[in-house]
Amino acid sequence: MMKRRIGNLGIAVILMAAMLSACGGSKSGDSSPSASAPAAGGSSSPGSSPSSPSPSAAEEQVTLKVYHWYDDKIEKFDQVFAEFTKQHPNIKIESVVGVLNDANETMKKIDLAAASGEDIDVMILNSPTNYAQRAALGLLEPLNDYLSEDGVNYEAEYVSDTSIDGKYYALPGKLNQYFVLLNKDDLDKANLPVPKQWTWDEYLDYAKKLTHGEGAQKHYGTYFHTWVDYSILPLMGQPENNNVVKSDGTPNVDNELFRQGFAIRDRAKKDGSAVPYEDTISQKLNYRNVYMNGQASMIEIGSWMIPEAAGNGPIKQTFKTAFAPYPTAKAGDPIASKTDGDFWAVYSKSKHKEAAYTFIKWMTSDGLALQGKYLTASKKIDVGQTIDTLTAGPDAEKLIDKESLKYVLSVTKPAKLYISVPYQGELDKAITDEMEKMLLGNEDLDTAVKNAQQRVKDLIAANKQ
Repeated sequence: MMKRRIGNLGIAVILMAAMLSACGGSKSGDSSPSASAPAAGGSSSPGSSPSSPSPSAAEEQVTLKVYHWYDDKIEKFDQVFAEFTKQHPNIKIESVVGVLNDANETMKKIDLAAASGEDIDVMILNSPTNYAQRAALGLLEPLNDYLSEDGVNYEAEYVSDTSIDGKYYALPGKLNQYFVLLNKDDLDKANLPVPKQWTWDEYLDYAKKLTHGEGAQKHYGTYFHTWVDYSILPLMGQPENNNVVKSDGTPNVDNELFRQGFAIRDRAKKDGSAVPYEDTISQKLNYRNVYMNGQASMIEIGSWMIPEAAGNGPIKQTFKTAFAPYPTAKAGDPIASKTDGDFWAVYSKSKHKEAAYTFIKWMTSDGLALQGKYLTASKKIDVGQTIDTLTAGPDAEKLIDKESLKYVLSVTKPAKLYISVPYQGELDKAITDEMEKMLLGNEDLDTAVKNAQQRVKDLIAANKQ
């Protein structure tokens, strides 16, 4: 449920909003709204009808302030937003970039803007965690009634289910699925085929065979970044309950899948097939650079890397990239991948909610098709055409194994979208802390797993109603 404790970030935002309200700097004195309470400052609450403008108001010229972190030119937002206004002449779009190319810092900018009473109409949220936190704070307008009045069947429109306790607080934009990028040149030298289906044990076998050299010249079979995802890899490949909290709110750590996540990293460390964790943190390594510069042969990563592998990113590799499905926990398991992506939401205090809803509905279908940069959660966009667009480029043919990409996307089942609990950040930190202790030699595998399990269970218990 959404009345769980919302963590330090949420408390800070609420306190700031309350102080500004007392000084006359905010339009609302609401504090700590939950998803079952009226949206702060908004006329709609979950289960109520949105306040529809009069016919004359519907034609009124409005300007929507859209908060995000993207580069407008690189992401083609300048072109896409202009096309929206061409189709909807009474709605103009003002692009507000929080911190360029830094989504998490932009989330903080959005929170500060909301707390200080600045005009916001639409916000793009970068993760299920940030989405859930802001829904819990009442910053997001519930969209169920807008969708109903518009005759939209959500399940028929979108792959990802963004509902929280039955309410949609955002529409899904780009869709991230996960798979493995492989340096095909390295595979060929080692006489290894591109896998069609494999387990995490087989992934580690590949990593060991692809590792060679010593010292500063050592080439590694794989790379694991600092994200918590790389601590729970087998869990992430489950069709449902693919995180450390189950859909019913109970812990999902007392199982072999959770232990296997730690065991993968422990084995890779001991056999020297992964870039050492101490190098990753001391040198502040970037996963993109490590793979694209040929320092490691394989990386488990998301579909946003498709255009980059085709030579359309900041780093152009000198080798061919092939794609393999997400490894399974054991042989015979279904091939699945967790899904996530961007969330397009209407601010609950927007003065132009109807126009904002019209905009995000268009953007998450026609707009993303026009943008042509990512896989999308819209079922109306042709996947084959999207792949052709993503892999277009003068050097794409020699840089990317397009057939392996098509195969991976065709055999991978998108897992049910995991909507994070509002205290997800605390869970992630607990798991990452114990993983780090193990990788730096301060705990053995059994101790790290046991401590992580207990910390997760303690946090879930502390955040229950």
